[in-house]
Amino acid sequence: MSEKKLVIDQLKLTYEGLFDLNGLYRTIDSWFYEKGYDKFELKNFEQVLPSGKDVQIELLPWKKTTDYFKNEIRVRMKFINVKNVEIEKEGNKININQGKVMMIFDGYLTSDYENRWESNALLYFLRTLFDKYIFRGYFAKAEKWLVNDLYQLHGIVQRYLNLYRYEKHV
Repeated sequence: MSEKKLVIDQLKLTYEGLFDLNGLYRTIDSWFYEKGYDKFELKNFEQVLPSGKDVQIELLPWKKTTDYFKNEIRVRMKFINVKNVEIEKEGNKININQGKVMMIFDGYLTSDYENRWESNALLYFLRTLFDKYIFRGYFAKAEKWLVNDLYQLHGIVQRYLNLYRYEKHV
């Protein structure tokens, strides 16, 4: 069985105010397409309530970085009390959404995703040795790629929601 390592656990983003739900989804989708991720939509749920719509979306895109490693990013999006609002911008009326956005980003690194080293006990043992001692540098490099992709996606969503100015520089 392949090994799945949690690299980034629950990188959160919250926002309340005006936003474009469809535009946000398209921005995330186009970023995954540009980076070569294969998108898998695990959940897309919408409930209409008297206070507004509640929308839950869970994406699980993945990308094979090498023949041995696979990056998986889980994006959980929850939109609460989403209402359609009409605003005027530069003399034009625009339909936009208003509500609360909560997003959680997780990053997983999967090694031996095709289970090639699982056919017998000797290969399983060798895979463990190789992972701990020989492939250690490759693991670190694959983790850096995943961390870079995840923080880049987080930054794009922040900029889309106009939250970049509130980012804390560490």
